[in-house]
Amino acid sequence: MLFISVVVFSCEKDYLIPDNEVPDWLKSKINQDEQMMNDHPSSCLYYGAWLRYKWQNEYYFEYHCSCSSSSPRAISIKGDTLHIRADDATTDYYKEKCCRQLVWKAPDYTDSPW
Repeated sequence: MLFISVVVFSCEKDYLIPDNEVPDWLKSKINQDEQMMNDHPSSCLYYGAWLRYKWQNEYYFEYHCSCSSSSPRAISIKGDTLHIRADDATTDYYKEKCCRQLVWKAPDYTDSPW
């Protein structure tokens, strides 16, 4: 039983990036989200996750939530929002971003191939 638990938790860690690659602004946001989930157990935050993508040799982070109808915003490692016209679905960022990595996930997050 212990062996199975170790294997399951080891596999899950493969999807998270190292702590030193998570920017401070995102660590703060995740801490706030976790506190909100503790305070509000029925919060939509339970279905969210932060993902990291690479585009033009830079990392961008997006918050994905299955109970939200809004498109995720791309935020740079410095915390700046990448301004993309909402009516332009062919923006290079969306066509060219790659290397999707899970940074953090809430307890009820369901992975999907965004």
